[in-house]
Amino acid sequence: MINIAQKTGIIAAIVLVFGGTLTFAMTWSSVGFSQGFWRAWLSSFAFCVLCIAPVGGIISLLINKVINAALPSLSKMQQSIVFGLCMAVIMESIMSAVTTANLHGIGTREQFFPLWHSALLAALPIGIVFSVLISVVLIPKLEAFWTR
Repeated sequence: MINIAQKTGIIAAIVLVFGGTLTFAMTWSSVGFSQGFWRAWLSSFAFCVLCIAPVGGIISLLINKVINAALPSLSKMQQSIVFGLCMAVIMESIMSAVTTANLHGIGTREQFFPLWHSALLAALPIGIVFSVLISVVLIPKLEAFWTR
């Protein structure tokens, strides 16, 4: 049986790769490749990991329960695709809010919303691809690996 340190390492690697890529796209969309880009990206990435890591598991469980209850007639593959799409929209929304607040502050709704929207749209296509791949390909392989 796989131990908890290996599970934690696998999850950490996934968070680092996907979270790093998505916050990179959001930061680039928000500030461009300016002089302070790398510092801005690293701080946004750190904030997102601190926000997303604890919340992601809870959101994942809730979405899974809702999908199983609301769409029981869908195949497991179809449920996985719906799950991936829902996770992408919710998690990218949170990540873009954290990134926007980190880079530009909260300000007023009129200032914050366009910046948040731009960051969300920059990373959402990547997030959708990642989330669907994770839910359709990676999670089943990890579940099989962890049960061995």
